[in-house]
Amino acid sequence: MAKGIRVTDDLYVLALAESRLMNRSLAQQLEHWAKLGKAFEEAGASLDDVRSASVAYRHSQIAHAVEEGRRASSSLLVIPKALIKRAKLTFPTNAFDNGKTTW
Repeated sequence: MAKGIRVTDDLYVLALAESRLMNRSLAQQLEHWAKLGKAFEEAGASLDDVRSASVAYRHSQIAHAVEEGRRASSSLLVIPKALIKRAKLTFPTNAFDNGKTTW
């Protein structure tokens, strides 16, 4: 039997957008997420564990595509080259001063 529940506006918007992408109803999407969350908790996985596994999986998929020549090796960079080139490192003048006058 279906029951009504209250969810935050943010969760509603996220679930609605995802449900459209996955061709699910809003209720099916929320139920899917609830089942995933339950499975992760039963496995003792934290949110950080899930995020780390997701990043590792995406990286392995990209690496495989690079090996097959379907993507450029630059797609393996975590920080885009353009951002790296624009970066400027600055250090305070006393960054390495630990108070010692000799080593």
